[in-house]
Amino acid sequence: MDKIYIELIQKDSLMEQAHIMRSKEFKYIQIVDSTRKDVNSLKMYAKDLESDYGELLLVTEKKHQKIIRQKKIGLIMLGVIVLQALL
Repeated sequence: MDKIYIELIQKDSLMEQAHIMRSKEFKYIQIVDSTRKDVNSLKMYAKDLESDYGELLLVTEKKHQKIIRQKKIGLIMLGVIVLQALL
């Protein structure tokens, strides 16, 4: 009788451990899924930032070229003014 009682207690204990393990496994699956979603979101944000960076780089490059062009025009105008003053 005692052996049967001990076996029943062990069975209950094993069933409870199995239930706990299933709960842990479910939580781990949820964590992995959440992490995958976070990684995908971060990849999407990185792509958005990369495209924004590319656009800003183009704008900056255009402004830089415009400044260089304006400097050249200014120097040419200054040379013309000096030549007119000398003549």
